[in-house]
Amino acid sequence: MEIKEGLKMLMPSHAMRLLLWAVMGVGTLMNVGCVTFTRHAIPAYRLPEQFQAPSRSSMEPINFAMLAQTQPQDFVLGVGDLLAVSVAGIIPPNTTELPPPIAITTLNREYYPPGGMLNAPGFGLPLQIQSDGTLSMPLIAPVPVVGKTLTQTAELIRKAYLEKDVVKQGKDQINVTLLRSRVNRVMVLREDAAMPSAEVIRKGEAILSKRGTGQVVDLPIYESDVLHALTASGGLPGVDANNEVWVLRKSMLAQGDAEVIKAKVDAGTESAEQIITSVPAHLQAIRIPLKLCCGEPVPFAPEDVVLHDGDILYIEPRRQEYFYVGGLMPGGQIPIPRDEDLDVLEAVALASGSVGGLAGTSAASVLRAGAGVGNVVPPTRLLILRKLPSGQQLPIRVNLSQAMRNPAERIRVMPGDFIMMYYTPGEQLTNGILNFFNFNVLLN
Repeated sequence: MEIKEGLKMLMPSHAMRLLLWAVMGVGTLMNVGCVTFTRHAIPAYRLPEQFQAPSRSSMEPINFAMLAQTQPQDFVLGVGDLLAVSVAGIIPPNTTELPPPIAITTLNREYYPPGGMLNAPGFGLPLQIQSDGTLSMPLIAPVPVVGKTLTQTAELIRKAYLEKDVVKQGKDQINVTLLRSRVNRVMVLREDAAMPSAEVIRKGEAILSKRGTGQVVDLPIYESDVLHALTASGGLPGVDANNEVWVLRKSMLAQGDAEVIKAKVDAGTESAEQIITSVPAHLQAIRIPLKLCCGEPVPFAPEDVVLHDGDILYIEPRRQEYFYVGGLMPGGQIPIPRDEDLDVLEAVALASGSVGGLAGTSAASVLRAGAGVGNVVPPTRLLILRKLPSGQQLPIRVNLSQAMRNPAERIRVMPGDFIMMYYTPGEQLTNGILNFFNFNVLLN
């Protein structure tokens, strides 16, 4: 009789059973929206190849020697080159004297900001090639030297002095060496300033500490290329910038613009200001990637890496290289690695979500005193909203429990993806029941 009474006490009452069914029904209704939406999502293992994220780990760096121009066998002189010239009996005027020494301290190198040694001899007269392409020498007419090598220039000077009978045959020792080459002044704009390690950017937060850098670099004529400009300004782009550089070349008038302006002037229908503003400045932008897929052809030519006076080298930041998380995970904006693939399990781990564990919270907080044993069953449903080039969005359904066993479920994450974590109906119902009942264990 006592056993029957005890069993009756343990059996739930009719009201308790009604309340339990009500809780289960409410939990099911609360999950209907998620079930309906994810039901129409594409399973991750059936995602077509055209909707997959491209692999970043498979890209290989190019041969960086391609970023430098080919050095000529002999240096060809041009306007702006600084030469050291000595002529026996003329520079210096007394043949018994030594040529005038060159004070290196007064000829500091103007290019490569860290400084460097000049290719300068210890003697000679510093002479610069003028804008008309000539070299002014004592007692003779200016000597045209543009386009000549150093050896050819010395021979031209020797012949000019012999023709004027300034020096005698056999005493015509001429020395011409390059003191400093002409330079191209380029501007390097970088937006890859140093940042702290990648972390989750919570909603409402903003990056206020990052700053770009700008630098004016004078490059020697035969070292005026992308490789030397990068080396002089800090090296290759950082991980917070795209793995590419842009060469911007500006010319005010392109071919055909002069004819257009002349035709408008002859017509007389527009003012001079209107005519000038109607012909915009032309900007040639050349993209030079630093990494390519295996077998992909190089998309730039050797002349594209050569920098000219006034060119701009631009390193663009990775502005849209983020994915977003929500649902049961703490909402945030997370940067995607630049040179590595990131799959859904790694993305969830970065977002401090649940991969085979509790739903983003620690066991201590869930099983704290009086909290019961709810949330024991972790969520396994992941919904990815991927934006297509057409502007539409593609829902993708991922099963986390299957993803830990089936690599086909571990699809790669793309920039702009929205990743949301949910419970399945069974998981939500199980956790609802466990949250409804509060089991108290009394230890004697």
